[in-house]
Amino acid sequence: MKNIFNIIINLFDLVKKELSVILTSFSIMTVIIAGNIIYAFFYPSPYLNDILLKQKIAVVDDDVSSFSRQLIFNANASSKIQIIANTSMQEAKQLIEQNKIYGILYIPKDFEKNAINSSIPKLYYMANNSYFLIYSNILEGLNNAANALDFENKKRLFNSQTIKQEKELLKIEFIPLYNPSVGYLNYILAVILIFILHQTILISCGILCGMQVQQYNQGKREYFSSVNPFWLIFSRISAFIIIYFPLFLFYFGFIYDFYNLTTFAGKLELICFGVVFIVSASSFGIFIGFIFNRREYPPQIVLVMSMPLLFALGVIWPNENIPYWIKFFMDFIPITASINGFLKINQFSADFSKIWGEFLHLFLLGTLYSLASYLILRKRFSK
Repeated sequence: MKNIFNIIINLFDLVKKELSVILTSFSIMTVIIAGNIIYAFFYPSPYLNDILLKQKIAVVDDDVSSFSRQLIFNANASSKIQIIANTSMQEAKQLIEQNKIYGILYIPKDFEKNAINSSIPKLYYMANNSYFLIYSNILEGLNNAANALDFENKKRLFNSQTIKQEKELLKIEFIPLYNPSVGYLNYILAVILIFILHQTILISCGILCGMQVQQYNQGKREYFSSVNPFWLIFSRISAFIIIYFPLFLFYFGFIYDFYNLTTFAGKLELICFGVVFIVSASSFGIFIGFIFNRREYPPQIVLVMSMPLLFALGVIWPNENIPYWIKFFMDFIPITASINGFLKINQFSADFSKIWGEFLHLFLLGTLYSLASYLILRKRFSK
C-alpha cells in the first residue's frame, strides 16, 4: 500500500514538472493559445455571412418562346437563382471561366413544341461542381422552376381541378438536416476545429520532446532523463489532457454555439471520445518529437503535412477519389478516426455504439505510439 502511495506521489510530482515546463515555454504556449483560441475566431471570419442564397447563372435560350420566357421568369424568381445574362453558349462559358457566374441554363429549340405535344421536353443544367454547395443550390433552384412550369403546362392540358388535388397530395419540402444554414461553416468548420486541436497537440508535444532530446544531446541531465520512460510518457499525456481538455470543452461548447454549428452528442459521449482523442494525438505527437534531435523539426514537419492531411481526410476532396495507399497511411494518423467519430455523434446524431470502432481505433493508436515512444526513449536516454 505504501509503495502504491509513493508511486502516486511521484507521478503527481512528475505531472507538475511537465506542466511547469509546458506553461513556462513561450513557443509551446504560443502554439496552444494562438493556434487554438485565436485561430478559432480568425479562420471562420471570412465565412460568417456565407449563406447560399441567390447564385448567379446565365441563360442560353435557343427556343425564344413563351414557355422559355416563363421558365426564365420562374428561375429568376427563385430564392436560389439570379440570372445575370441571357446570352450565347460561348459567352456563357467565358463568364464561368471568369467566375462571374456559376451555372448555365440551356433551353434547346422546340422546347415549347415538345411540352405542348406531350413529348418529353429537354432542359440542360450546367453548374460549377468545384463548389458542391453552390452546385446543389443551382440545381435545386432550376428544378423548382422547371417543376413549376411543368405544373402550369399540365393545368392547360388536363383538368385543372385534378391537377390541384394531385399537387396537394404530394408536397416536397427541402429540409437540410445536418447543415441548417446550407453554408460553408456547418459543412467544414466542424472538421477544421478538430483538425486545429489535433495539429496543435502534435506541434506542442513535438516541441517539448524535441527540446528535451536536444538538451540531452548537449549534456543537460534533467528529470526527463532520470525517470522510467513509461512514467514520463504517462505523465506527459496526463499533462496534455489537463491542458487540452478545457480547450476541447471551449471548442465543443462555446465555439459551436458561437457559430451555431449542429450539435447532437450527449455530454458523456463527447467527453469520453474527446479524452481518447487527446490521448491518441498526444501519443502521436510524443512519438514524432522523440524521433528528431532538434525541437525545430517536429513543428515544421507537422505544418508542411497539414494541407495534404486535410485533403486526404476525404471531406474537402472526395473520399472515392483518394488512392487506397493514402487511406491506409491515414489510418495510422489519429485525425482520421477522430473526425469520423466526432462527426457521427455530434453532427449525425449517432449513439456511442456507432463510433465504437473509431474509439478502439484511437485507443490502439495511442497504445502503439506510446509503446514506440517508450522504445525510442529507452535508446535515447540510456546511460
